Formats: sequence, C-alpha cells, structure tokens
Amino acid sequence: MAAPMRVFSRKGITWHCRRAAHQQSKAKYVAHTQRYCTSTSETESKSTDSVATPGTFKQDFFRATENDPTHQTLKHEGQFYSIPLEQVKSILPVGTSTKWQRLIQPFQEASIMVRRPALEVINYLKQADYTNPPVKYALYGKKGSGKTMSLSHIIHYCHSQGWLIVHLPDASQMNYKFKFDYIDNYSYKDSTPYECMYDQPVYAAEWLAHFKQRNHKFLSEITTTEAYIWSKRETTEKGEPLLDVVNQGLKRPKNSCDAIGVILKELEHHSMSGKNRILFAVKTVNGLFAPLTNIRKPGGYVIPVAELTLNMHFKNFLRGNWTNGAMVMTVDSQNTRNQPNHDFKPLHLLQKEGFEFLDPFVPIFVDNYNEKEMESCIEFYRHKRWIENDTGKEMESCIEFYRHKRWIENDTGKEMESCIEFYRHKRWIENDTVVTEDGRKQLKFLTENSPGLLTMMSPTM
Repeated sequence: MAAPMRVFSRKGITWHCRRAAHQQSKAKYVAHTQRYCTSTSETESKSTDSVATPGTFKQDFFRATENDPTHQTLKHEGQFYSIPLEQVKSILPVGTSTKWQRLIQPFQEASIMVRRPALEVINYLKQADYTNPPVKYALYGKKGSGKTMSLSHIIHYCHSQGWLIVHLPDASQMNYKFKFDYIDNYSYKDSTPYECMYDQPVYAAEWLAHFKQRNHKFLSEITTTEAYIWSKRETTEKGEPLLDVVNQGLKRPKNSCDAIGVILKELEHHSMSGKNRILFAVKTVNGLFAPLTNIRKPGGYVIPVAELTLNMHFKNFLRGNWTNGAMVMTVDSQNTRNQPNHDFKPLHLLQKEGFEFLDPFVPIFVDNYNEKEMESCIEFYRHKRWIENDTGKEMESCIEFYRHKRWIENDTGKEMESCIEFYRHKRWIENDTVVTEDGRKQLKFLTENSPGLLTMMSPTM
C-alpha cells in the first residue's frame, strides 16, 4: 500500500510530501553515519601516509596550527581547529549548529573554522575596558552564513579565559517550541505575584541544567546578597552559595523561572566586584522582541512574548546594568514568527522596539565563505570522505539540493529526467567530481559559498 500523500499549495507552487521518502532519507543518513564512524580511523591512517601530488592541496591546508582561540590570528583565517571531544560538552553543551553536532560522530572530531567575524570580536574583547557597562556585539548576515558557529568560536575563547558564561541557546525557542509549557506565575517573595505573567518550567529547568554544567566552579564561590523565600518551608538565606539557588530550580521546577531571575540579579551584583568576567551570549536575540508566542490557552488567548517571565528576566539582564563583561548575540530570521524575512539586517529583524532597546551596539557582518574558506571546507570534507568521488552520489546530492529549493517538484516520471537532462545540457551538472577544478566550481555555484548549503550538498543530507 502506498504511503499517505499530502498536497500543499503555496504561492501557486504545488509539491508532494511523502512520509516514506522522509523515513528513507533518515535511514540513509543513519547508515551513512555508521559507515563513516567505522572508517574514520582508516581514513586518518591513509591520509598521513599519502604524499601530496603537484596540482593538489597539501594535507594540512585546512588545518590550523593553533587550537587555542587566544593565540589565533588572521593567518589562521579559513582553517579548522579542533576542540577535544571530552571537552565539547563542557564548552559547548547546547546552542551550536545542529548540522555541526551531527557531524561530530562520523568525523570523530569537533572542528570549527576560524573566520574573520569571530576574530574581530575576540580582538575587541581583548582590548575592552571592563570597568564600564558591557559592550554589545550583534552578528548578522544571511541565513546559513555561519553566525552560530562564529558565536560558538567566541564562547570557546571566553571559556578558555575563565569567563562565567550565561548562554541563551535560542531566544526564539521560548516562543514557539514549548507549546504546552506554561503555568501562571506566583512568587512567594513579599507575598506578591507577577500578575499576568506565565512561567515555562520545562524550558527553565533545562536552561538551569546546562548553566550548572558549564559554570559549576563559579556557582560554589558566588554567594547571595539577600534571602529568598521559595515557599512556606523553603528559603535561601543570605550568604549561601548561588549553587543552592540553581539546585532549588532543578528540584522544584515550579520555581525554576524565579531561580533564573535570582541568578541573573545576583550576577549583576557580583560583576561589580570585578572577580569574574561575564559573557552573555544570545542566539536569535530578536526573538525576545517578537509580538506573539505559539502558546494558546484553552480559551483561545495567544500569550504575548512580553508576558513570559523568562523573557522579562533575560531582557532585564540584556539592559547591561552591570560591569566586567560583554554581550555577544546573533540576529537571525530563522525560527522567528511574524517578522520580516526579506532582509537580514538588524533594523528589519529587531524592529523599532528591539533596535532602540539594544542601541548602542556594534554590528558585525558575517558573510558567506570567501574563496579561501570555500576551498578549505571542500578539502576538509574530502579529507573526511564526506564528499565522495563517486559521480552517481554527487548527482544524487545535486538532485536533493534542487528538491530542497523546490526547483524540482516531483521525483518521479519524466519531469525528473527532463530536468536532469536540461541541467546537463546547460552544463550546470557536470560528470566531474570535486577532485577537479570544474567540480569545485560546480559546488561553489550550487551553494553560493554558503556554509549551510555546502553541508546540505553531502550525498546524505
């Protein structure tokens, strides 16, 4: 029996979505990942014994000689450096690119490309005056240009320098992902509730767990400046470690949102002492200024973003009423709701409210790969055998790319054959592989030097 088929119509374009095709693609990715996990060690041993021939790149062309972000300079631009696998969960436990996380297992390596925007922000952080309020840096660019990985590179630098990191993995997730995660807020502090506010205990508990995992050594040293009442029987006295507040939010999820508010408030007081520098990293910061969430109450009322308790706490911390730190954020149109997608600039995505709230800030443009970065990434994928030298698989990857872009609407019958023949006739799809110069030009043309699209060009993505 054929799989159920649904037909969607959008702007006059009709395409078919089959559940069986999705399951087949997923199974194909799992099989591909397992095959690469078993062959990684063999690939590494063969690459070390091979000798570069004339006209090809050296084996270390894409490798950076310095893995410490502190000592990386422009001479390392366009090269990959590695993070030890045992340190990935402590440095970047959450908030990285999903595609990058999926490639760690088959590659058996966590590599990040050194790019100019990240180096620029790191250089600013080295020269900043931390006696003043924190400077805000906003990374912006086209979708898939590498803003999230540049932010991860900056977080790694701050982690290596011993900073306390407050990381909001995706501000827009609070608005749309946790659809049924809301309860009416009631605070026992001073016996006064936050009227017309809603807590998100599941999301808050997850955030506290990652915050504790990353900053455990700091939480035992920082103490509270006042007492906090959680219930009639549970209180946190003045002078107790901030770790007790985190544990309170983890043990009592209903108090998790209030615990985050207490933590951010105490960090503002702690920053005045100048003992530990603080990095506030936010992905998709424009999600904090979106109008509505995806949360609909039984009566039909759609909860606005401004009525979320977490949104209030993080926006208060984003005001920058503290010192000895910095703020690095990304502005992205992905996973946002009711925001313009025609432009990627901060003014269009933040709108008037968000732009005036963050002003002043330093905009950092993240462009697609340049020529050197593109060549380095292709060579890195070839070294990991993620880009095969098989023309058949390369053809499949091109077809999957066109299907994703909705340029090929149906994968059966004469339509697919005629489309492939048309691209062959126009020499947009060549039989050369990425080993040749024509193959490299083909990849650059299809991906437009976009890091995200280049990853999609894998035979299994």
